[in-house]
Amino acid sequence: MRESAAHTSAPSTASGPVRAISAALLAVAALTACSPLVDPKEVAQEERSVVDAPLRDGGELVIGLDAEPDALDPSLSTTLVGRQIFSAMCEKLYDVDRDLRVVPQLAAAAPELSDDGLTLTIPLRDDGVLFNDGTPFDAGAVAQSLRRHIELPGSVRGTELDAVEKVEAAGDDTVVLRLSRPDAGLPATLADRAGMVMSPAALDEHGADFARDPVCVGPFDYTERVAQDRVVLDRSDHYYGADEVRLDRVVYKGIPDDNIRLANLRSGQLDLVMEVGPNDVAQVADEAGLELLNQPSLQYMGMTVNIANADGVGKKPRQVEGALAEHDELRTAMSLALDRETINEVVFSGVYQPACGPIPPISPYATEATLACPDFDPDRARALVEESGVDTPVPVEVMIPNDPTNLLLGQVIQAMAGDVGFDVTLRPTEFASSVAAGQAGDFEAYVQGWSGRVDPNGNIGQFFVTGGGNNYSGTDDPEVNALIEDAAAETDPDRRGDLYDELVPELRERNSIIYLYRNRIYNAHRSDVAGIEVYPDGLMRVGRAGHVAEGG
Repeated sequence: MRESAAHTSAPSTASGPVRAISAALLAVAALTACSPLVDPKEVAQEERSVVDAPLRDGGELVIGLDAEPDALDPSLSTTLVGRQIFSAMCEKLYDVDRDLRVVPQLAAAAPELSDDGLTLTIPLRDDGVLFNDGTPFDAGAVAQSLRRHIELPGSVRGTELDAVEKVEAAGDDTVVLRLSRPDAGLPATLADRAGMVMSPAALDEHGADFARDPVCVGPFDYTERVAQDRVVLDRSDHYYGADEVRLDRVVYKGIPDDNIRLANLRSGQLDLVMEVGPNDVAQVADEAGLELLNQPSLQYMGMTVNIANADGVGKKPRQVEGALAEHDELRTAMSLALDRETINEVVFSGVYQPACGPIPPISPYATEATLACPDFDPDRARALVEESGVDTPVPVEVMIPNDPTNLLLGQVIQAMAGDVGFDVTLRPTEFASSVAAGQAGDFEAYVQGWSGRVDPNGNIGQFFVTGGGNNYSGTDDPEVNALIEDAAAETDPDRRGDLYDELVPELRERNSIIYLYRNRIYNAHRSDVAGIEVYPDGLMRVGRAGHVAEGG
């Protein structure tokens, strides 16, 4: 019922917002009444990244993701659910550990940076690593993948690697990157999809259609994908760490509804679920037969406003029509109209955090300046709406994922914005379709999330630099471009921190992304499995997971 109700826009009269907020509060109260007497906010502080137990060999692990993944191509992928699958089948030059330190994975050691900051030398493993099709891993393969990330039309990695001018293979076990400017965050960038290395044989065979049969280095090998149903990976015979892999098979299923995912976990149809719904966190934490994994995160959720993405991401910015796009003061009014604390309490039972910028509190670059939130100020918001000269109520269409939690979020946004002079219409959209619409510029405002990166530039550059791979708003601001480039290039941590203290308030003032909240990671699995590792980067690492041995 909540889902069908969310398709109807709240009226923008004074009574409409009151009714919508009241309904949302009643819904949360009803859910809470069915929960055990456990304080969700206390549960939120109880961190747990893995359950250790003796494991047996064999069996499959069935995982419920919160959405259908996009293309399983490291150069093109833009989704966290895609990254979840890659974590089991596509290793990277570097990874992050549970303390968010960048550590070698397919690289043999930390990269060496030249004194001028323009040459990065990466030593590679030389212990007989093979791709999952048996092709040898070497510097030539790494260079081919990096060049593809940079040059492939439509690659989202191009923005992440835009400082890389040239890629060279120096022998079989060394790669050298020549840079056009220093890039302090490049090692961290290579700890995500930009550092994933694809089989050169598979690239030669499939080219731009690599996602049809993706082959990398990893504990599991791609077997099949059935659209809107499952992605299947099987244990790799070629993996260098095969002796540590217990499972025979991993199956990923996209199930957007939190309630259905959890019901399937309880019934045994799933072994592990991504994203326990916030209203279920306290109950799952205390439920026999289930284990809750709980970590802080790098993630955020925000509302992207389409300002100049008229022709699609990567095309020349061009002003779009619409009040929110054309009036800075209306974007500011929208931000001031949203009570982020109330959103967290009403929609998320208080287990998430309000967010007002791209840098998470667990980052070493988090400061009072980067974390500051604008005050909830509906009076000022109403004044700005009036100052804009736009006839009220100001119509705004918000594209939002069509799962129940986001639909409730949309209703609360409707009510709060309606109270200051906006008439918000929700456009519930299936996740993959919303990503495609965002890339095409087919939206006015879009509620979407970002899974976050260790280095601040990974949360900023591609969203705000002109032509950035995730710049769905079409932001085109030379001053912002220069600030982002300066901060990304600065290698002195203190000076770099000062630059982010200057940059983030500038981004906040422009409101091309209106930040809403920051997720906390709540995943759960059945008690008869163990070894699943979850870090603040949000990835569920299953390479050493398995079923608990008898007597374990």
